[in-house]
Amino acid sequence: MPKSKPTLQKIIESLKQYQGITRKRHSWIFKDLVGEFFGEDAGFMEFGEHEIVLTSDGIWERVVEADLKWAGFVSILVNVHDIYAMGAEPVMAVNVISARNSEDLKKILSGVKRGVGFFGIKMVKGHLHPESSRNSIDVAMVGVGKKGKLLRSNSAKNGDDIVVSVDTDGSFHEKLPYNFDSTSKPENEFVRQFKSMIHLAEKKMVNSAKDVSNAGILGTLAMLLEVSNAGGVVDIDKIPMPDGADIEQWLKCYPACGFVCTAEDGESVAEIFRNYGLDADVVGKVNSSSILKLRYGGEERIFYDFKKESILGTEKKQQNGS
Repeated sequence: MPKSKPTLQKIIESLKQYQGITRKRHSWIFKDLVGEFFGEDAGFMEFGEHEIVLTSDGIWERVVEADLKWAGFVSILVNVHDIYAMGAEPVMAVNVISARNSEDLKKILSGVKRGVGFFGIKMVKGHLHPESSRNSIDVAMVGVGKKGKLLRSNSAKNGDDIVVSVDTDGSFHEKLPYNFDSTSKPENEFVRQFKSMIHLAEKKMVNSAKDVSNAGILGTLAMLLEVSNAGGVVDIDKIPMPDGADIEQWLKCYPACGFVCTAEDGESVAEIFRNYGLDADVVGKVNSSSILKLRYGGEERIFYDFKKESILGTEKKQQNGS
């Protein structure tokens, strides 16, 4: 018997209780520390005719506990996502690994090696905490972009089209229902999808961009709109989705390759993504309301009202007076 479609209210309630989104409310802690880069996927600085891009990520404990090899691979993947989301090319990385024992370490390292091999990343330094009380993997990565061509998260403009691009050719991880693995295809095909962001950045076709994180497609969009001091309306039915996927599961999912962008000509941007092998569509519009609304099943409801709440927890900063 086919599963009944959830109501829009149920989708919103489910998303706003999902840990992939709720954990983002602690981001405000870094607002003063990172300054102009708050809410961005990476920081950057000019260096001659280039921009040097720097990012870092630690892998969620639930991922590490479920699959050490996947956690090692994802430690590279999430950083690559951040660099490409800025329109830059990732080039080298360093890591910090904690391992309970040598067998767990081997599994983590096998995933890391797969990741650097996939993307041609040079791992230049590693630090190990052996015989640790828990397993963990953290990676920092450097990328290079063309001067003046990098993409920001905080620059969505009123009237922009909202474009979602994602690799839907894969399957949900058997132990991690909110990880979507599309990495079984030839490496060159998979990596080529990421290079779509460099094309868009260098052609200045996109006003703002962000890679889809553990907050999922809509959570990621909410973060982009919040730091852009903007709002928007999204039609959930237009979001690219694998055939037969459960919509609530998909909207909470971290895809192996996925980006959210805003652009004046969204259809042209979506076409570029499709040419690079991604499923992409214009799913909505940016406006100046500071409210993100969702449409689904003939209904329209508020997902986030940034005048009253914050996905990044900045209202806590205001309450603390810091």
